[in-house]
Amino acid sequence: CALPVSLDKNVGFTGGCHAGVDASRGDTIVFLGHDTLPRPGWLRPLVDALGDPTIGAAMATIEDADNPGTFNTSGGHLTYFGVAWVSELGEPIPQHEPALVDVAFPSGAAMAIRRGVWDRFDGFRRNLFMYHEDTDLGWRLRLAGLRVVRVPRSRVSHEYDFSRTPAKMFWLERNRWILLATNYRTPTRIALAPAFFVADLGTSIIALRDGWFRQKVSAWMDFVRCRSRWLPDRETTASLRTVGDAAMLSTMDWSVSNIRQVDSPRGVGGADRFFRLYLRAALPVVRWFDRRAGFAGRDL
Repeated sequence: CALPVSLDKNVGFTGGCHAGVDASRGDTIVFLGHDTLPRPGWLRPLVDALGDPTIGAAMATIEDADNPGTFNTSGGHLTYFGVAWVSELGEPIPQHEPALVDVAFPSGAAMAIRRGVWDRFDGFRRNLFMYHEDTDLGWRLRLAGLRVVRVPRSRVSHEYDFSRTPAKMFWLERNRWILLATNYRTPTRIALAPAFFVADLGTSIIALRDGWFRQKVSAWMDFVRCRSRWLPDRETTASLRTVGDAAMLSTMDWSVSNIRQVDSPRGVGGADRFFRLYLRAALPVVRWFDRRAGFAGRDL
């Protein structure tokens, strides 16, 4: 039977997940969003996928509840400047897929992870509070050489409604910077700094247009102010890392024009070209830094 967990303060989505895990038993932890509807037989394939010790987390195939047979997300896009969003939204779910599909990060709407892996990585980072916690976990798992997969035989419908309230954009921007600060090595952050600047300029334009620029400034200030809370995460990630940043970058996206949830500003095509060319130019530099640190030869 399910046991309710009562908390005396708001600890955010990440804190709530930790409270639930701490109150649970068993070797496998499964997260299922309150706005999801699992299809019959969804759980066993998800749990079975974790029988492979090279897999760190497994997500269900998440269907758009309003458009059955189409993706809510097929695994998520992750750009190298930290912007992440659902992938293949509204696209038909193929009838025939491999048993497992490697993805950038697991959707927190329906995912499973072994308790030992959760404990080793301390699960969702508590200081993220909400948003990007699944993106961050997938990133860290892959840096440690573990796979993150989607299981086509596990199907879950999701009542998906993407809203961009100023409060939500605050957390998305703040946490995007925490991910960049903690999951990249310092030489990589230096090499990618111009791309980060252009990405931030673009989000600033969108924030001004859409009325959440004040929240964007507040997000940056809070990111700097809470430095003492996320700096230890950088050391923890470094201690678990077996994969260099170049291998990770080679799997990341660079395009922002295909984010369907956002009305892209004029000139976004030029931004895409810049991000693509900059990544191509920066990769050899990052590989050189990786070789010096002993991460040569590892692929994802």
